[in-house]
Amino acid sequence: MDTLTLSTGTTPHGLHTILLESRYLRVVVLPEAGGRIWQITYKPLEADLLWNNPSVPPALQPLHAGYDDVWSGGWDELFPNDEAATVEGNALPDHGELWTGEWSAEPGPDEGSEEVHLHFVTPISHFLVEKTLLLRPECASLEIRYRFTNQGAGTFPFLWKLHPAFAVSSQHRIDFPPMAVIVEQEYPGTLEGAPPIFPWPYAPLNDTVLDLRQVPDVSSRAMHFFYGTGFAAGWCGITNRANGLASALRFDPEVFSSCWLFATYGGWRDLNVVVLEPATGYPYKIQSMIDSERARRLAPGKSLETTVLFSVQEGLQSIGGVEADGRILPGDEN
Repeated sequence: MDTLTLSTGTTPHGLHTILLESRYLRVVVLPEAGGRIWQITYKPLEADLLWNNPSVPPALQPLHAGYDDVWSGGWDELFPNDEAATVEGNALPDHGELWTGEWSAEPGPDEGSEEVHLHFVTPISHFLVEKTLLLRPECASLEIRYRFTNQGAGTFPFLWKLHPAFAVSSQHRIDFPPMAVIVEQEYPGTLEGAPPIFPWPYAPLNDTVLDLRQVPDVSSRAMHFFYGTGFAAGWCGITNRANGLASALRFDPEVFSSCWLFATYGGWRDLNVVVLEPATGYPYKIQSMIDSERARRLAPGKSLETTVLFSVQEGLQSIGGVEADGRILPGDEN
């Protein structure tokens, strides 16, 4: 059996931490910094999987802080919006209300439990947001159970988006199930000139075809931002082909109906990072999402619940799916 531990401490930056640890994974959470998962380490290889900004340490931030200027990395959740906007008279901050919140955290109900429960009430939209992190014994998987409850007086439209940032190199490969890629026309980046919609993974670009699965070298100065839609299976992932280590997310496609990708390979602020973003809708402008009837809505007193599984597995060169037990299936080798 695994030895599972739950402990608390502080980071070198003075923030409180929660540490979940099993035989395979070490998970560091920062409850004061948006309940962010700061790092997930695969212990057999001592491989840190999430990207942490080398120039911007995690810190307490005010509600209306500008996200890009203080983005320290790790795994955030965005709710109820991406770009700052006014919705039904409410001035919503950049990248939403969760990432600046100071979350409360309690261990699981049993002494020595391998789980932690975090919760936060959004100050503007008045949602109770809860997430429980659970390390699965005997496997390299982290289960995250979410529940959003509308405690406000009216039905509220929203975007909810996962935002795990992955450290990458030119040895990494990105995988999604078959889907349609919709380029965000306001930020086409390196995909400028590609069709507005095309099948994953090949982007027709001028006289060439770009394989979006392959992470280019940081010297390429590339930048991609798009929405993936129309997939039947809810998963995405990234593989380090140098050591055969794959990381993948499994999610409910009835909840996360799109999956965004933001990737900068030196092309934005000199950063080298890939963000895989299962989302309840698109595009990034919440009013456009509302107008196109792609926003989710919750009536007063109603809840949205779902579970996301993050799995890590050795011996792979690509990802072809994620099973309910967390097992990552191999993909094609092209």
